[in-house]
Amino acid sequence: MDREILHITVPAFPIALARAVHAHLRGRPVAVAPLNSERALLQCISAEAAAEGVHVGTPIYHARRSCPSLIVIAPDPHLMAKGSHALTELSAEFTPIVEPGAGRVFLDVTASRRLFGPARDVAARLEKSISGGLGLEAMAGAGGSKLVSRVAADVMQEPGVYDVFHGAERSFLAPFPVSVLPGVGETRQTLLFRDLNLRRVEQVAALSLPQLRLAVGAFAPLLHDRACGIDRSPVQPPRFSTEIVEEGLLDQEENDDAILISELLRLVEGCGLRLRQLNKGARKITLSVMYADGVTQQGKKILPSATSLDLPLLAAAEELFFSTCKRRQRVKGLRLSCDQVAGEGGQMDLFAPAAACVSRKESDLQETLDLLREKHGKSAVRWGKGIAARREVTVASEAPPVWDPEQNRYMTV
Repeated sequence: MDREILHITVPAFPIALARAVHAHLRGRPVAVAPLNSERALLQCISAEAAAEGVHVGTPIYHARRSCPSLIVIAPDPHLMAKGSHALTELSAEFTPIVEPGAGRVFLDVTASRRLFGPARDVAARLEKSISGGLGLEAMAGAGGSKLVSRVAADVMQEPGVYDVFHGAERSFLAPFPVSVLPGVGETRQTLLFRDLNLRRVEQVAALSLPQLRLAVGAFAPLLHDRACGIDRSPVQPPRFSTEIVEEGLLDQEENDDAILISELLRLVEGCGLRLRQLNKGARKITLSVMYADGVTQQGKKILPSATSLDLPLLAAAEELFFSTCKRRQRVKGLRLSCDQVAGEGGQMDLFAPAAACVSRKESDLQETLDLLREKHGKSAVRWGKGIAARREVTVASEAPPVWDPEQNRYMTV
């Protein structure tokens, strides 16, 4: 049975999402880049910016010379995650075999043909769902492989469906440059194919395997198959991950360590509770600090042993925070990931009574706190670091009034 593979892509996905939220960006030249310096490189550009001579990888100051009206926005990982999740959910309505990506998704609708019809019909319905539900313009490519459907979607200039019939894969790929083939990067293209005057896919497909092996070695059989439109790679749904992630965005950008540690503690409590519910512990934590200018810094730490208790996790996360967050810039969000999840050791060391006693006390305290929070709410009992920043404000606002003899009344300081 011939496979039916769809590839749905949203061009300039970060900008398309930003335009769906902010209407003033529509129809104007927009680029995405970190806002920490005018020398930062552009990560994504809109079609209007490209028409003005702006290119990806250009510094901001250089792009503004080509396009003075260019609007530069910071990357928004939170919005990107929400948009990718929504795109995957819409695609999963037609088939469970969905491989998501950044602004693009592959679907294997071979087994769904009887329910929804040919791949081109599914692509048309999905394109309308994305346009109506998310307000995004999507291009769809349909073919017998991931390679053909991807190229078909990327070649389109307007929203629609490009259907490549079975048996026409080789003639479809023939006029494209060799760079569209997976595994042919800019370096290999420059050093090998341009030196041999192999510029189009049809020229590679016309060579025999011994001739092609002289140029690329062991990569020759796979490259020849791809040049002929043969791609056996399956659509791979996301694998199950044992990683536990808690992420939070601050109400306003902050650089106060007390407030940031308070937010970090909230993330630690969330990760710790989920670990304890699974009766698991984490051996590795990863902290991502998201700054107001779009820059994200990341730090990792391996724990001595797997744990799910709040205090050991907080101590490690706090140490990781001060070693990672070193920029003089306000922070807009934090992301804490607990990985290498495994069962916590049940058998303690026979000749380490002190450490065992401390661990037992921490475990009993944590169990009591969990019971109190489950019965009376999460805010019933909190660690001191979680309320330190708020307590300073409360004390200042509830200062006792002072008697003013000149005005003959109490004054609030």
